[in-house]
Amino acid sequence: MDGAKRLALRREREARAPVILQAGFRLFFLASASWFLAAMLLWLAMLSGALVLPTHLGFIDWHRHELIFGAVGAAMAGYLLTATPNWSGRLPAIGLPLAAMVIWWGLARAINAVAVFASSWPAALIDAGFFLGLAVVVGREALHGKGRGAANAVMAGLFAIACGLDHLASVGEIAFRPGADRAGIAVLVVLISLIGGKLVPSFTRNALPQANRSTITAQGTRFDTLVNWTTALAVLFWIADVNGFDIGALALASLFQLLRAIRWRPWQIAHEPSALALHLAYAWLPIGILALAFAGQDEQSDTLHLLTAGAISSMVVAVMARMTMTQTGRVARWRSASLLAVALVSASAVLRVFAGSIFVSAQFGWLLAGTLWMLGFAVFLMSFGPMLLRPRVRRGAA
Repeated sequence: MDGAKRLALRREREARAPVILQAGFRLFFLASASWFLAAMLLWLAMLSGALVLPTHLGFIDWHRHELIFGAVGAAMAGYLLTATPNWSGRLPAIGLPLAAMVIWWGLARAINAVAVFASSWPAALIDAGFFLGLAVVVGREALHGKGRGAANAVMAGLFAIACGLDHLASVGEIAFRPGADRAGIAVLVVLISLIGGKLVPSFTRNALPQANRSTITAQGTRFDTLVNWTTALAVLFWIADVNGFDIGALALASLFQLLRAIRWRPWQIAHEPSALALHLAYAWLPIGILALAFAGQDEQSDTLHLLTAGAISSMVVAVMARMTMTQTGRVARWRSASLLAVALVSASAVLRVFAGSIFVSAQFGWLLAGTLWMLGFAVFLMSFGPMLLRPRVRRGAA
């Protein structure tokens, strides 16, 4: 099928589906941002003692699991389902199949939140099965695309395994902690390196005048490959808790990530807030990896927030904002909102890590950090939520 026929068929299928089900990013990005906000609100309520969820997971385990595999997982699904047609040249998943995937994701959230009576194995299978299904969809498209996107399919499969391990280790069904706690974070760190390593330089070059684009190092160089593999090995050592090797590998990965970020020359795109937001989010990656390398055992929980609340959450909101604008054609008016959302989430990460050691008490610092976090995703929902609910318009329209 040639490009013109495929485009015509795609538009015909989209016309038959509700707007919210015309592309994977629409409903999944709404679900992701909403769950980021709601899960944090529930967590703060549980932390203060005002709420007790009838969950079969411990409340700390629920907090970690739902933000990583719930909120971030939805954003991952939205991105991958939207990007796969670009790799395979086939029609995207829209309409009822897309609705079924969102319902599956929502069912896992409901079971984890309120089903205290749920058996751990079926709950884990439903939860991890969503990402396994996503890996199958992405893998099928990679096959049709002659291998393009295969790495993302593999990462989705690894995320499914990490989800299941984290679930079962949290309820004591398997003895694989702290490795199970770390596995999902490790997969996301590698995904940021892979996907962010393509998106950040691409959007940076597009934001520059034609004459200046050659100053930005092209994506996919040998150095990028070295950075990605070093990062993957570093987090693998970290999961396995290989003493000595993990510290050295994490420090080296941090250095390579920093050099990579500098090669993208973020100071050249201060005039483009949405591209600058991506740079700010990516900057958390070398910072978080380096902090993890030298954190003591007692500091691991706090330090991890530089990666989870810093790198991962900031990159999620930055990519969702940019992708929403480009995919819906609404760009010009909302560029600054993405930078504001990333700045609020970043400030939340700093406050969460240093609460109790700076000018605020730990308890108040956590509350303030959670509030800033929720404000960041509220900015996304207020600025970009309406775009996700409306049809695509001419690029640059309001």
